[in-house]
Order: sequence, then C-alpha cells, then structure tokens
Amino acid sequence: MKNTLITSLAAISAIALGGCQIVMVQDAPGPRSSYYDGDFEHAGHKGAVYTIVRGNPFGGSPEQFAKIVRTTMKDQARAGRPVSFIGKHNETTYKPYKVVVAFNPGNRNGDDLCKSADYPQSRSTTTKVVMAFCFGDSLKSSSTGWVDGLKSVNDPNFTKLVKETTNAMIPAQDAHDIGEGGNVSN
Repeated sequence: MKNTLITSLAAISAIALGGCQIVMVQDAPGPRSSYYDGDFEHAGHKGAVYTIVRGNPFGGSPEQFAKIVRTTMKDQARAGRPVSFIGKHNETTYKPYKVVVAFNPGNRNGDDLCKSADYPQSRSTTTKVVMAFCFGDSLKSSSTGWVDGLKSVNDPNFTKLVKETTNAMIPAQDAHDIGEGGNVSN
C-alpha cells in the first residue's frame, strides 16, 4: 500500500512537472571518508580556490564561459567566509587544492575529475554539471546537478544550477559526523 502510494505520487508529480524546468542537485551521501570539517575553509583561507571549468553546453568561447561559471560560484560554497573561484594558482590560492567543474561529462564522477579534467563532452537536452573539490588527484567531496532545456547562460536556471551545485559540493558534516562548528550530527 505504502509503495503504491509513493509510486502514484511520483507519477503524478512527473506529469505535473513535465513542462517545467526543474533544477535537480545531488551531493554524495555522507559521511564522506576523505572530507574533514574545515577542509574547504582551509583551501580557501587566502581568499580563492583554483578552479578548472571544462565543457560548454552552449558553444562559444570556453574562456568566457569558464569566467561566467566561476563568477556565479563566488561565495556559494559553505565556507563561512567569502571565497572566489579563479582560473589559475596565485597568492590567493592554496596548492594542491582545486575545484573541477565539468559540464556534460558523460558518466564521469568527481573522483574521475580530480584525476583528469579532460573528457569527451556528451550531447544532451539535459545540462549536467559535476563539481569536485580535490586535494591534488584525490577527491574530498563532490556534487552533481541537472536541468532540462537550458539555452544559454542568461537562463535563470543556469545560475540556479551553478549556485546550488556549488553549495552542495561542500558537505555539512565530515567523516566523523561532525558538522560545521564541531557539532556532532544526530
């Protein structure tokens, strides 16, 4: 009975939302064994995190697209302080931390992206973005977002997709079930 009700509600929701553009975001379920409370704060303590952006679902200049993505990501991660995302290491970044943002990377996940940001871009009516927070080639945390029917970076759902996926990339708790500020999650 319960499964039938859940299935029916899911089907009704899918029909009702069929014509809508919905931004869906998923972060890996916690606790994450390689992420520790404060990792991202440490990575961004100088003010910025080196960020690689790959793929451009809309065509045009990859450099301009990457700049728009990084600007949209600014201050969206759970860092407790302002953090910028920039395209090269400098005095405001802390090596070997990096973020890799991949648009339409097929079935590549965050772990794959930390090891190599190069991948063949897949074509789809759904825009998918995978974000990986890395320490060198090792994954700390990641998130994935999707939305159907995007036509350009000027679509409000593009901004929502990038902001929400950035926020989900940094977990609220670490591998020890300790949340921000040292609180034990129940």
